[in-house]
Amino acid sequence: MSDSPPPSCRDPFEDTLDAILSGDATAADHIILNDTLRCDPEARRTYIRTMMFEGMLACEFAPLENSASIESPSIRPRRWWIPVSIAASIALASTLAWKILQPSDALQTLETSIDDDQITLAVITSLEDASGRFGDHLLSTGMRLSGGMLKLDRGLASITFDTGAEVTLQGPAKFLLESQAKSRLDAGRASAYVPEQARGFVIHTPTSYVRDLGTAFSLEVRDDRETDLHVIEGEVEVAATGRTAVREPRILRQNEAVRLSQGSMTPIRFRDDKPSRPSRSVPKIPPSVHWAFDSWDADFTTDSTRGHLLQLQKHDRNTLPELLEGPFGMAIHFDGEGTYAHSTYPGVGGSHARTVACWVCIPPREGNNGVSPNGIIAWGVDRSSAKWQLAWNPNKTQGNIGAPRVEFGDGSVVGSTDLRDGRWHHLAVVFLGGPRANVATHVRLYVDGKLETLTGRRQQRINTDTRSADAQPLTIGRHLGNRDGKRTFYFEGDLDELHVFEGALLPGQIVRLMKRNHLRPIKN
Repeated sequence: MSDSPPPSCRDPFEDTLDAILSGDATAADHIILNDTLRCDPEARRTYIRTMMFEGMLACEFAPLENSASIESPSIRPRRWWIPVSIAASIALASTLAWKILQPSDALQTLETSIDDDQITLAVITSLEDASGRFGDHLLSTGMRLSGGMLKLDRGLASITFDTGAEVTLQGPAKFLLESQAKSRLDAGRASAYVPEQARGFVIHTPTSYVRDLGTAFSLEVRDDRETDLHVIEGEVEVAATGRTAVREPRILRQNEAVRLSQGSMTPIRFRDDKPSRPSRSVPKIPPSVHWAFDSWDADFTTDSTRGHLLQLQKHDRNTLPELLEGPFGMAIHFDGEGTYAHSTYPGVGGSHARTVACWVCIPPREGNNGVSPNGIIAWGVDRSSAKWQLAWNPNKTQGNIGAPRVEFGDGSVVGSTDLRDGRWHHLAVVFLGGPRANVATHVRLYVDGKLETLTGRRQQRINTDTRSADAQPLTIGRHLGNRDGKRTFYFEGDLDELHVFEGALLPGQIVRLMKRNHLRPIKN
């Protein structure tokens, strides 16, 4: 009896690696490989380990000349010669491994002491007449989901990934969350809506690989292990999977549909048969403060929602606020030499959820001297977890230089986009909150509406102090704290439309805020 798992239990990526290594890879295999490596960090790690191991075996066990070869009719031996494409893959794997496995502080801390189940990928946004489980837990609205299997016995369940991709399941269904960019439908029906900022989202089934190209589509895994795909809007890239797959991947467009079985793809009649979304109200808008910087009374401007004052502090007290045109109305310039602003708003305290969003424009800056003017928004007390601080990263050992950074003394999380290009960027930071909330696992960074890839993180519990006598209210343009006698870090750049929400916004809300500058419903 074979020890191989049944086809429904295998990840198509495993089949792709097997095909690459045996020299049987099709064009579809190469596309699956490239797209999966681009979208899925865990797949990249698996690929690096596999290819480096195969490369070492290839060097150790070179083929013997003039040796007899006996091949079983049912078992093909591994080919220990390395074709040019595989050699190139191993070279790429070695390069990626060098970058990923280098013992720099940033990349070491990216993985150290953080369990996979601490980092969630998505949230259940609505349920209708639904019952099921995720791991050992009953499904509930608002439940955060890490990597793992969701089993929906009946009803409808909508899931929103942190990237903004939305998937609705119709029970009975089995849905495996693998990463922010990849999931797998093992049984049942699902529909997916993937906005532009989540483009490239992948869903595998036992017989197919489907990659979104900015679309809405539905999938059904039938009892006979076939998969039906219907493209409702936009385009998808689809390939049949399995060792017998021979067809090239195809682009399917709106109102096209196919049935995918082991290795084959057949056109079928299109039906707009996506599962209905659970009935739900518009997501709640948390309480917030908002400074637009459009209107000033000398050095003062007022929050538009609660009337909190913001006062500008200048190193040259004879000058007025330096205003310029921003994405929405006027923006304010900070010179990095001592100009900052403090408010009467204490900020969000404890481990409560929050979202900070604003537009920033940071001038280009070459290199880094360790004392760059990088502090943007902060409040609390300068004691590790007792403060909340948003800056850009000045330390290359802790992540990409110039990328957005949220820090708490020894704890921090760093994104990937260098903001120092002299252009306006919409920046949003979401803290999910909760009793065990940690900066390394509970903070999401978004630049221009898109979820940031992390380049560094260090664990630190978040418990922002907004009540003690030492607590600083929300401050703009000045780094909170002046350690080791170093000069204060002031922010150099422009700022517009600062919002602080007392709750965690969903990805779609962040995009709407970026486009409209408010979350109010649009009147018909």
